[in-house]
Amino acid sequence: MQFSSKSSTYTKHCGIISLNNRYIITPIDTGIDGRFILAHVHYATEEEPNSSNSIATILNIYGKAASRKDNVEFYTELMQHRFLIHKITTIQNNMIILGDFNYKYESRRSNGTVEATTVEWTALLEEYFIDCFWENKSATFHGSNNLHYILDYIFCNNTSYGTVTECTQEFMNSTWTDHEMLVITLQLQKDATQGPGAYKCNPFLANNHKFRRELVIFLQGLQPQVELKTATQSPQEIWDWIKDEFKEHVRQFQLEEVNWRRKALKTLQAKRNRCMRAKKNRGLIFQGLDTINQQIGALQDSIAEIEVLKLGKYWRENGEKNAGFLKKLTVSRQNQRQLKQLRHPVTQELHSDQGTMSEIAGSFYTNLYTPTPPDARSMRLLLDQITPDMQLDGEQQSLLELPVELDDLLFECKRSPKFASPGSDGIPYQLLRLILKFPPLHSLITTVYNDALTKGIFPASWNVSLMTILYKKNDPNDMANYRPISLCNTDYKLLTRLLNHRMMEVAKQLINENQAGFVPGRFIAQNALRCQVIMEDAERTMNLAKKNNVIHQMPKAIGLSLDQEKAYDRVNLSYLQTALITYGFPANLVRCIINMMGQNLLRINVNGYFTDDIPKLRGLKQGDPISSILYNLAIEPFLRSILNDPLYHGYQMQYATDHPNYNANDPLVHVSKILCYADDAFVFVQDLPDLARLEYHLDVYCNATNAKINYNKVEAISLSGQNTWSYWQARLSEMNITKFTSNMDSNPVIYLGFPLLQSVQQREVFIGGLVDNLRTATKIHSVRSLSVVGKATVLNSLILSKCWYVLRVTPFAQSNVQAIQSICTKFLRKGIFPVIPWATWTKPKPLGGLGVLDVALQQSALYFRWVQPLLHPSDSPHILDLMLVMLVNKQNQSAHVQVPLLFPLTRTTGLTKQRTNTVTMIYKSVDRLKRINEPVHLNIATASILPVKAILQPSATVSKMPIRATQLQVKDLYQPNPDQPLQLEARKAPTIPADIRRACKKILKQINENKVHIQPYFSLMLQPPQGGTNRTTDISFKPFIDSYDFNSQQGLTRQISTRTFRTACIEAHTSSIARSNWNFFWSLSLNLVHRNVIYRFLTHTIPTKRLLHYFEIAESPLCPICGNEENAVHLLFLCSSKASIWKAIIFEFLWPTVSIGDIIQACSSLDFENIKYVSKSYTTAHMVVLVTLGNIWRAQVRMIFHSTPFIWIDVVQQIKNELLQLHAQTEIHKQL
Repeated sequence: MQFSSKSSTYTKHCGIISLNNRYIITPIDTGIDGRFILAHVHYATEEEPNSSNSIATILNIYGKAASRKDNVEFYTELMQHRFLIHKITTIQNNMIILGDFNYKYESRRSNGTVEATTVEWTALLEEYFIDCFWENKSATFHGSNNLHYILDYIFCNNTSYGTVTECTQEFMNSTWTDHEMLVITLQLQKDATQGPGAYKCNPFLANNHKFRRELVIFLQGLQPQVELKTATQSPQEIWDWIKDEFKEHVRQFQLEEVNWRRKALKTLQAKRNRCMRAKKNRGLIFQGLDTINQQIGALQDSIAEIEVLKLGKYWRENGEKNAGFLKKLTVSRQNQRQLKQLRHPVTQELHSDQGTMSEIAGSFYTNLYTPTPPDARSMRLLLDQITPDMQLDGEQQSLLELPVELDDLLFECKRSPKFASPGSDGIPYQLLRLILKFPPLHSLITTVYNDALTKGIFPASWNVSLMTILYKKNDPNDMANYRPISLCNTDYKLLTRLLNHRMMEVAKQLINENQAGFVPGRFIAQNALRCQVIMEDAERTMNLAKKNNVIHQMPKAIGLSLDQEKAYDRVNLSYLQTALITYGFPANLVRCIINMMGQNLLRINVNGYFTDDIPKLRGLKQGDPISSILYNLAIEPFLRSILNDPLYHGYQMQYATDHPNYNANDPLVHVSKILCYADDAFVFVQDLPDLARLEYHLDVYCNATNAKINYNKVEAISLSGQNTWSYWQARLSEMNITKFTSNMDSNPVIYLGFPLLQSVQQREVFIGGLVDNLRTATKIHSVRSLSVVGKATVLNSLILSKCWYVLRVTPFAQSNVQAIQSICTKFLRKGIFPVIPWATWTKPKPLGGLGVLDVALQQSALYFRWVQPLLHPSDSPHILDLMLVMLVNKQNQSAHVQVPLLFPLTRTTGLTKQRTNTVTMIYKSVDRLKRINEPVHLNIATASILPVKAILQPSATVSKMPIRATQLQVKDLYQPNPDQPLQLEARKAPTIPADIRRACKKILKQINENKVHIQPYFSLMLQPPQGGTNRTTDISFKPFIDSYDFNSQQGLTRQISTRTFRTACIEAHTSSIARSNWNFFWSLSLNLVHRNVIYRFLTHTIPTKRLLHYFEIAESPLCPICGNEENAVHLLFLCSSKASIWKAIIFEFLWPTVSIGDIIQACSSLDFENIKYVSKSYTTAHMVVLVTLGNIWRAQVRMIFHSTPFIWIDVVQQIKNELLQLHAQTEIHKQL
């Protein structure tokens, strides 16, 4: 039988398996040729499992069956294991000894002791343990010749025996084993810490045809009662009643339909046990016992077969290609939800009993959700920031008040998350949708939703939310370190999803661009990169000041990462109501929202037990779709109060006075005062007066909204990296801000998950931790059997995914990328020889590769998100785009950002060689792009302003040019030809300014003498014009930008995806196999062996004797079966035994005219068209071929590593059986 185990330990003779992910098995000792296993059982939530916190300790024994003498020797040796005997006799916790002892309970010596064992062993059991089945012993082994013995036992120590609630003996299918199964049920004391939780209807019932048919009948049966209730009850009460009835209907269907086999099996086992214990009419009873045994065996076969078939097909479809499925195998949410103990807020004592922990949680959230009256003056000051241009107009208000229609609800239901947790009613979206689509209920449903929108009246079930708490970080015993997630009913969330969708349509104009959280079109990484740009600019400015000895004049700007305590949960609803009205939201909608948030009762889930109802009188519900936009609207006046404060300066990014873009009359300044992602705020403070203004605005905000700033958790960071703590220390200490980071510290500040780097050391420390995490992840996944496709999926989605988020912003050096790639290659190559080349791993799957993402290329692809607006500016650019333009221009003293991006020779590194930074990553990204091989035609205005280096081809001469020469522009060397307006000609010496005449003359001479070569695009401008002339005077780099090859007519007018970028960068790949054939192959549901064998055949990495001999691993290149030289074709197809297999398979399944050569051709091209006809309707030609290849490979491996003879007839039978099993898996899934 195949076990879907969650944790296990095995030897070749026995094993201990956990089928429940709540428990893990930790082996302690094994011995005597693997005939015993000693192991601890722990809760999966234990961080450091050990003997002191184990639930139970188990000793599993398999005695020797050969002879009595052998078994006596076994128990004699067992008693000599001092550690084992000491452990099982002294343990104070639950201790269980069980197994096939292989001595007969009935066989006794003359002194009463049991034969085939030792007196010492039985004496130990009698002294320290109790036989769980001592009252109801019956034969556990059924041998030939109708022999029946008691060979299997379960013994418990006194501690565990007191927790045994049931002991049963169950018959097992005789085709599986000749033993019966002993079962004991224990009620462990610690199990009480995990309650039953909330009932949830099975969402997959929505796809069950029988359930859907019965549901229609059920809802039709409710209609008469619905009509009667209409006269006495409100629509809201009727809707809640329908949901209650529906929930009970689902519960009954699940109990009766889904588990009927297991219930029938339990009944038959009980019937058999009664027969075995009967005292009278045993002859008649035993005549019917065979029939009962057969029925039990048939049911057990059916249950096992269904589970195996379900798992088999599900694994083939998801186990190799579905990253989410793979992730679920390694991640357990149980660890996040188990509360072991909590600290009492008054006494500070730790409590682990369930009742006290529930009281602590209830008290904490009662206090949290009890509001403080807002200060009227503070609220008025704050809401004054909502100016008339931030208020909704009549058209927008009308949009928000549109009646709710059934199609709106069905649309929201369809786009809702498939596996979202339901609320107190337990009804998931999939089942709710079935109710919504029942026509007789349409009028009632729309009435309920429109009453909610226009009158603020809800069904009572909407006002009850279950709350689950997820651990965040720091002390797990403190309730403040848990994030509350409200599980609201799905029918309620349909309304909030609809309202959220409508409010998002109008709210974007109300929320400033510094708020990146939950606003369509904005991105979390924008704020992180903006911080990084500011810090790099501040560092560069400080370095310039050092060079010019004016550092004392520089501002000592810092950034503050604010920490709000329970930001969502503390929002005062009176303030929120007034704010929404001030924004211009309709009064009915505001009443609806405030009632939804303020008329709520919460039940907190503490280890599966729910607290008493807690009134939620303030705060937004985390987990409610509408909460995010409401919070943004609530915090927006605070953000505006800082942004609009003329006395608050923040960080000012601007050009130096010697920069070409500096304008003394109208200097360009990009001001950054505050950035926000939902409640995560980062404030830029220029000096002490700024800090005083910030403190004032924070006080107003907290007094008006009930917000609370945890100043002791606020992190301060020097923007320039310089240690300026002495300047800030006194004032920050007064505010209880003690964390200050500069480039002298080794650990960077983390903002929104991104490190804010100030030094190489900080980067190496951060990346060192990241690399360690990647290495740990590869170790976890390396123990699993994965095909090449499975490895690629795991690497891309579960391992490297830890990098992609950070790589969007954080500059990685080449050495860092190489360290990550080294981990990748070790993971991919483990267990594969000959190795598959890295180029094959990273090649696109439609071209025969495995689609592994190249880390360096993916980093450039992610960074191109920031490059694209620089190359193709928007009419309304984001401030981040403008700041990046300034950052690049300042480093290169360039007037046009496109110049250093498009012409690498024109770039400068600034003062000195800097560490890898944002500009470096921008260069790497744009440099990866390929250009189409077509002439680029520039107009004269653009060509004239280019630096001279832009028109020269790279060479050693160019790289050694004097600095003065590199500062020249094309217009210094060339001028328009008056006869041909689009042509340029070398300037005459007299027309060149005297101060640059020598440099110009030198460069022109080198060009004329072919020591330096002109770029092709510029050569065109020195020749007669072709066609019409371009007389425009506008500077445009569009011809160069359009030359980038994205295989798209839109070019850069649309956001370039990472996939499009990678495709544009990689070299053209060719494959002898058609793209369509590769796509067909990847779409197949195959297991590890099927996929690996043919893929390694196609990539020439099959470990044949010839190949192994070439690498001096095998002594001979000859086939061990037939003696001919063994290459891949010979190993899989042409060896005499393999050929016999193929001939038998062709005869059994394929068209008689098919030859082995046809099959080789089909495998080599993945084109099975010429052999597609099969004689069996339950399979296909490609599956016949792939299954045959898989079984040939398995037999070959058994022959090489286990010395199992290669018998081709047996392999043919295995192929037939596997094809039938695959068919059965498909059929069972159709039924399910």
